Amino acid sequence: MSYHTITLNNFRNLVEQKLEFSPFINIIDGKNGSGKSSLIESLYYLSVGKSFRSSKLDSIVEHNASGFTLFSVTEDDNRHQHRIGITREKNKTALIKIDGDFIRSAIQLASITPTLVIEPETFELLDGGPNNRRRYMDWGVFHVEHRFSEAWRRYTKSLKQRNTLLRRGRIDRSLLAPWDVQMVTTATMIDTYRNNYVISLVPVINDILKSLNQTMDVDISYYRGWDKKTDYKTILDDSIERDIRSGFSHQGPHRADIRIKVNGRFADEVLSRGQKKILIFAMILAQGAFLNRLSGRKSVYLIDDISAELDIEHRRNVCSYLEKLESQVILTVVDVDSVLPLFQNDTDIRMFHVEHGKVSHVN
Repeated sequence: MSYHTITLNNFRNLVEQKLEFSPFINIIDGKNGSGKSSLIESLYYLSVGKSFRSSKLDSIVEHNASGFTLFSVTEDDNRHQHRIGITREKNKTALIKIDGDFIRSAIQLASITPTLVIEPETFELLDGGPNNRRRYMDWGVFHVEHRFSEAWRRYTKSLKQRNTLLRRGRIDRSLLAPWDVQMVTTATMIDTYRNNYVISLVPVINDILKSLNQTMDVDISYYRGWDKKTDYKTILDDSIERDIRSGFSHQGPHRADIRIKVNGRFADEVLSRGQKKILIFAMILAQGAFLNRLSGRKSVYLIDDISAELDIEHRRNVCSYLEKLESQVILTVVDVDSVLPLFQNDTDIRMFHVEHGKVSHVN
């Protein structure tokens, strides 16, 4: 899939406009603060119905506006199109349409155009908390295992109900029983899907690192959120007193994590900042490559300020890899000359310039 056109209005500092993208490489240049990152953010919003920068609507809506609208036409390899519209006004829930029909869940939206983003916060994947790594893992599980989203929905609903009961203090344990049963069933499913995904992804990451001329040997250990030697029902039963005292469930898939090792040592402890960045690039690129290998579907890659994140040699290797993907890539830079010479002359490239929120196609 790729974004064929987008139309936006009152999204951050971007003026009302319509843009048409190349299905391959798109380079967006402009000074810091001009609106480059906002454009990347708007595309991400169209893919999942939320921002990667802020959960606060006031910061996303253009000053003095009551809301924003986004519209896109996406196109697959067979030129089949989807039309997606999102309207969000202050103090109201978002209205999302796909092909003219309102949808209730952003899950339907996320399934249309698999979109991967690399932006400054992405580099917290190694050094940040487990939430970042769960999101990374679950993006892939969602797209390759279609039963995952329903299992996760049922699990989180049960978890919320269980936690509500726990906060009451001393309760009749029979009230917890039905929620515990559903948590056990769905937790087992989620654990299986995640574990299978991580095992399958690791060799893809290592293949991409070799393509990027890196000598790292990566291994990922998956922690499911409770002791691997104990079944989840026993965990819930044994931890009930602690959970009641705390008012929440301590263990389960909501506490899952992954730890990344390079050459047998934890990556966050031994890699330089530059090495961490190229590893994270490889990990993100591997998700798209694995999805394509498994289903034939291509992802969209949104890369914000690639020049600030990678030195010239690593940029050259990444750009060379991006060319070979034959997928849509939309990347931003302050200086177009920091990346343009790194692509082959015959590569299909469309260039844009952003100034004061206005995006112009550069011939």
